[in-house]
Amino acid sequence: MFNLFLILSVVSSLPGGLGVSVGTSVSSFSPVEESYDQRFRTPGVSYGIVASLDAPGPMVFHLGGEYFTKEASSGWDGKISSMLFWAFPCAQLGVMDGFSVFGGPGIVGVNGDYSGTDDFGSFVEAEGSSVGFGASVGTDLILWGPLSARLEYRHSWMDMKSDRVRKDGVETVVYPAVATDLGYSQYIFSLNVQLFAVDDEEM
Repeated sequence: MFNLFLILSVVSSLPGGLGVSVGTSVSSFSPVEESYDQRFRTPGVSYGIVASLDAPGPMVFHLGGEYFTKEASSGWDGKISSMLFWAFPCAQLGVMDGFSVFGGPGIVGVNGDYSGTDDFGSFVEAEGSSVGFGASVGTDLILWGPLSARLEYRHSWMDMKSDRVRKDGVETVVYPAVATDLGYSQYIFSLNVQLFAVDDEEM
């Protein structure tokens, strides 16, 4: 976390007058894959750390990471956990003083673990990572001084192929490789504190 603040401090001091804000987020996380909905009763809740680099003009760069975990419902013994990473360069528009809207495409990544008993009675464990893309739209509202609130909707498209899993503790080769849809959608709420204000003199 200290390294993140150090990097943001250095970036803010570069020519161009970038504004920097950091905060925390909570979201309703809903995987697209139907099997997750049936077994885990998604959506679930994810928690994260967010940062924004605000350049003079209409561009803002949102980045951060989130943690998501959920255990299965209805007596099934499954569990899923993942770390999500994302970066979204967005166009923003000030609608009125203290209120703006934004939107844009971005890059998303995930690293996760899955476990649970399959339809044949074997306990399956799998892990992996992947990178995809997404789209984000939302609003920013200044609450007081450097404190602001953000409401955002995000949809991401991502998949992964896996050819090795552990069944009952033994590593097993899967052929052909199993393709999994890791796409997801989110409604995100975050509170952010502005550390450095954007320098409009360059505009």
